[in-house]
Amino acid sequence: MFYNKAMQYKQIHFDEIDSTNTYLKNTYRLLDNFTFVSTDYQSHGKGRNDRVWSSKKGENLMFSFLIKDKALLDKAPIISLLSAVIIAKALETYKIKGVSIKWPNDVLIGDKKVCGILAEGELSNYLVVGIGLNVNQKEFPNDLRRPATSLSIEAKQDIDIEQLKEKLFPNIVNSLSDIHTNDYLEYFRKHNYLQNKRVRVLVNNQVFIGEVMGIDDNFCLQILSRDMLLHIDSGEIEIL
Repeated sequence: MFYNKAMQYKQIHFDEIDSTNTYLKNTYRLLDNFTFVSTDYQSHGKGRNDRVWSSKKGENLMFSFLIKDKALLDKAPIISLLSAVIIAKALETYKIKGVSIKWPNDVLIGDKKVCGILAEGELSNYLVVGIGLNVNQKEFPNDLRRPATSLSIEAKQDIDIEQLKEKLFPNIVNSLSDIHTNDYLEYFRKHNYLQNKRVRVLVNNQVFIGEVMGIDDNFCLQILSRDMLLHIDSGEIEIL
């Protein structure tokens, strides 16, 4: 375990674990706010809706962090979106073009997925945010729901994962400890992958089809469907 007193976070690393999210969910009572857990390999990594998140050992950055601070738990519905903005901005420091955010939890480069985010928890007690970032992987399975890419492919250089963690983890802590929501919102709106796209959205077993008009002040997706402007705060999105 590594403790950074200045940045007020703890870091735990495993060579292999079933899931960093699961680890934090099972041990949150024993751990402090902003404890980060990373691993070289997850045997049961997962994405949204119980999808499998697969990654080659040692090539990517897989980590989760724990939130127990009440002020941040009050912002739980948008924490994964704020995390996506933090990741997207970090990618741009590598001079990568075409970075965008696919509401609600993916970071893309061009039309390819580079990062997925999964937030889970009991909001009265804790929130766990899991992040899978493709870093040095060069080849990906052909049966992925969305084509994938990695930081090294786009930056045209191999990336030191430990150095990336040293930059990214304190950046997450600092950014979430001093949230200026309007800054995140402005960035999200400028980098909204779904903007003006025609989509199908499933919400509470109801299907809506329409055009994405933008992101409202509460980070909800705005969809114009049959002359109704819907404000979607959660749901499954499919691009048509």
